[in-house]
Amino acid sequence: MSFLRGVRTIPALARLPARSFSSSNMNNAKIMAKLYKGAEGAAAEEETRLLGTVENKLGMANWLKDEGHEFIVTEDKAGPNSVFQKNIADTDVLITTPFHPAYLTAELFAKAKNLKLCITAGVGSDHIDLNAANEHKVTVAEVTGSNVTSVAEHVVMSMLLLVRNFVPAHEQIERGDWNVASLAARSTLRARSSRIGQRVLKRLMPFDPKELLYFDYNELAPQAAEALGVRRVADLGDMVSNATSSPLYNCPLHEKTKGLFNKELISRMRHGAWLVKHGTRRHLRRRGRGGGARQR
Repeated sequence: MSFLRGVRTIPALARLPARSFSSSNMNNAKIMAKLYKGAEGAAAEEETRLLGTVENKLGMANWLKDEGHEFIVTEDKAGPNSVFQKNIADTDVLITTPFHPAYLTAELFAKAKNLKLCITAGVGSDHIDLNAANEHKVTVAEVTGSNVTSVAEHVVMSMLLLVRNFVPAHEQIERGDWNVASLAARSTLRARSSRIGQRVLKRLMPFDPKELLYFDYNELAPQAAEALGVRRVADLGDMVSNATSSPLYNCPLHEKTKGLFNKELISRMRHGAWLVKHGTRRHLRRRGRGGGARQR
């Protein structure tokens, strides 16, 4: 058996103690989806990939029916007499979309005695009182990563629109003027190096910025930071005060990121810098945004 020479025998794994699992009985569950109505006409019916519309019902209506579940789909969410609020009391699973969501407040959680699961058909939980969800032991889930590429592209597009002064530049061209800038030789920073953040940084590299900076409590792996050509800054205030262009961020909303960009932080930005925000407006303190942004 010479071919086995040098082969190491792996000892058998120790037998683990038996574990029991249990789950809620979801037979004949009541599932409600708060979706949005398609454009006027039959566009949503003709384009079945528009899954988030009330017409296409996330593509799962027939399957849920075959499984014996009740499936309610509505766009009516406003007020106590809405389809949403009338049915929330005995709903087991709630599905909603990030851009036209149903808002689940602590008051509604108290009424939703059967609610076990809230799903965002996309990403984000800004429309859900997470503290109330924890109190009532309701699981909140999303389709993490489903939009990272499109958001990263949108961020870069927004930066280019600002830097290139696109709309005013178009008006200048019509008048026969020309006054533009570029991303080259500018410092660009991010307040997070998340999935979206890393994709934004990657897409900014070909524009040859002076420096790419990021702030995050989780440090990128050295190999990833080297590949992206980025440098981590430990203090967010120091970072925004040193950047010459485009402080931008994509942060999940939680207690520590609410009002992250307030008047004090904005006041530390360099004159002429841009703030590109993609995400919930609650990352910005309304008064701080209005006062601080105008002063810059």
